[in-house]
Amino acid sequence: MSNLMSVTLDSFNNSRKNFKQRYFLSGCNTVFGGQDIQVSWSSIASAVSDFISSNNVPAATVALRFVYCYDATTNELYLRLQICTMTADPLIPNQYNLNASPTAWYEIRNGSFASTTSTQLSDDDYFNYFYYCNAAACSAATVQNLAADTTIYAKNIVFPWKAEILQMYADNSSPANAGICFGACSFQAATPIDFPHSLVIYLRDDTGNALLDNTPTDTFEMKGADYGTLCPSRCNVYILLS
Repeated sequence: MSNLMSVTLDSFNNSRKNFKQRYFLSGCNTVFGGQDIQVSWSSIASAVSDFISSNNVPAATVALRFVYCYDATTNELYLRLQICTMTADPLIPNQYNLNASPTAWYEIRNGSFASTTSTQLSDDDYFNYFYYCNAAACSAATVQNLAADTTIYAKNIVFPWKAEILQMYADNSSPANAGICFGACSFQAATPIDFPHSLVIYLRDDTGNALLDNTPTDTFEMKGADYGTLCPSRCNVYILLS
């Protein structure tokens, strides 16, 4: 039996390969950082805990929205994180609407987690600098700049805190001094493009070992989490796995 919200080591490696074959800087350049970001688990867990206690909200209603960003000065991808809440849509089963208040914003770079005053749900530099290729090989004739059509390329992705990210931590025995990692990935999916930019979130133990393997399981033990809701095509909502 397998957990449909989890990702195996092989799947993670394949999705990382897909990303590298689909997303480029100009000139089909793949030399940029931030493709696999790690920060301490305690930093993100503390931020969510503070949000929950400060706003008196249930952990099960907390959603994390990650915005894809790029820093041209340091030549690295990074993430902007919005902590918010979600409410079940009374008309659409398994759909949860995201609430803009209360909210808290953070910036995630490799090794760095800090609050931020930037609250945009997309990043201009990410769209202006990156190109997508859906051909066997990248060339000037096979790429499109993401900014050419911002209605089809992913801007952000939403994960539920308790059901997925916190559950992944618990299923791995709540490892002390763990790191939480965000791998830029791509899976073939029924979205406006064949291989949207996605994330696999996984853990590393205090010695740096990735908690990923290929053993079938109905939990997140030694597995990553990848069941997020991409915008586009589903914005300002989280879609629960049915």
